[in-house]
Amino acid sequence: MRQRLRQHANPFNVRGDIAVTDLTALFGRAAPLALDVGFGLGGFTLELARRHPEWNVLGLEIREVLIERLTAAAVAQRLTNVRALLANANLHLHRLVPAHSVVFVALNFPDPWYKKRHHKRRVVRADWIQLLADKLLPGGELHISSDFEPLAREIDRLLRSAPGFVSPDDGFAPHNTTGIVSERESKHLRRGDPIYRLRFRFQPDSPASLAPPAPDRKSG
Repeated sequence: MRQRLRQHANPFNVRGDIAVTDLTALFGRAAPLALDVGFGLGGFTLELARRHPEWNVLGLEIREVLIERLTAAAVAQRLTNVRALLANANLHLHRLVPAHSVVFVALNFPDPWYKKRHHKRRVVRADWIQLLADKLLPGGELHISSDFEPLAREIDRLLRSAPGFVSPDDGFAPHNTTGIVSERESKHLRRGDPIYRLRFRFQPDSPASLAPPAPDRKSG
């Protein structure tokens, strides 16, 4: 019988310290790191690894069954540059990922945690963005997609206010920014749902990074 998975899970079910992994040993080589945070069914992660053999692609998830599925799929497809770890991006990124090692980050449809008292469980917060800036290489990219406009606008505001993060778009990107369609995106496209896409590049020396915080733009 096919196992049904909950679409979202509580990130604080994976908490406390985790073993610090030597990523060079994990991949068997040193290479720029790409992160897929909350990779879900894993199709995006696998395709990212396939298109970028020069990267070490690391998927982070809080559901162990998805870790096992992605690992098995990578072996079956003979993709040697992709790994999956059980980790909470809210709590473990600081110890798990070395500074100045990340060239690409994707968050496809992160859980919006609708209730205000649960907003602390969201991945993208001001403190997390500050931490991510320490992990990114200059020129590193951050791609985020969401079907929940208020969350996408809040993330957009936070990133435009964060030093070093610049976007080529005035607002949401008009199209898919990675060229890879995740399972969730495909589902929303079939239903005709709106998708809010953001792309930012980390340029710590950019004049844009010295600009004052952008105002909070309201929905039209």
